[in-house]
Amino acid sequence: MNTTATAVALTDPERQFVGCLLWLPHHTARAVLAGMRATDLADPMTAHVLHLVIEVVAAGQAPAPVTVYTHATATGHAPGEHRRHWLARWLADTYSHTPTPVPDVAWHLKTAVLEAAWRRALTTHARRLLHATEHTPTELLAELADDTEAADELWTRYRQALAEVAPNRLEVAA
Repeated sequence: MNTTATAVALTDPERQFVGCLLWLPHHTARAVLAGMRATDLADPMTAHVLHLVIEVVAAGQAPAPVTVYTHATATGHAPGEHRRHWLARWLADTYSHTPTPVPDVAWHLKTAVLEAAWRRALTTHARRLLHATEHTPTELLAELADDTEAADELWTRYRQALAEVAPNRLEVAA
């Protein structure tokens, strides 16, 4: 693997989060995935793999790379030889560049991913408002300004994830 790919695999919180999930047993992965959606991730490939992981865990299986890969090929989520090879390489690279201890890191990365998703939702809302201020009637602009449901929902899930991580931080500090 080239150095750029290694750097991305090691420094991208979204990819590291999915990488942690690939190491977890079913029950732990299910707990970490609570409140997560594939749409929370910005990178399309990582979001695609998270979607596969969510499906595998929902089916009662641990999200090991081979299980995720088999699920993708069986369900048509990796059509063609090129896509299968790309998915296999992505899974192998991500799995092999995941830090340990995995469960603790997974919980921490969950909060980082949700915070980034919340910030993207705020940015999207702000851009929409900025554009609308020039072209939208006042009454509709007020409705747009109040339409913060996506950001509010992500904020709630982010705060919940922080609460799930906080007891582990207290135990370490004690």
